[in-house]
Amino acid sequence: MKRGEGILKKVKIRGKTRLETLENISIYGIIGGAFLLSFGIGLTSIKSEGLVVFIPMLGALLSFLFTVILIFVWLFEELK
Repeated sequence: MKRGEGILKKVKIRGKTRLETLENISIYGIIGGAFLLSFGIGLTSIKSEGLVVFIPMLGALLSFLFTVILIFVWLFEELK
């Protein structure tokens, strides 16, 4: 088994179709963006200047973009 191969099998990113795979990726992207947002808010309480202030903004942007992608995937699945 290659390094990191076991993690991908446990996470189950791949779905039966391309839309399910995109749905799984967007859900994990929302979770990652929320984690980045929370982590960035915690860091800005320690230091509120420099590049640290961009981490929560990036997390919020990623969460928003992956949410929009997920809505369009669900809409496409319903119209299909």
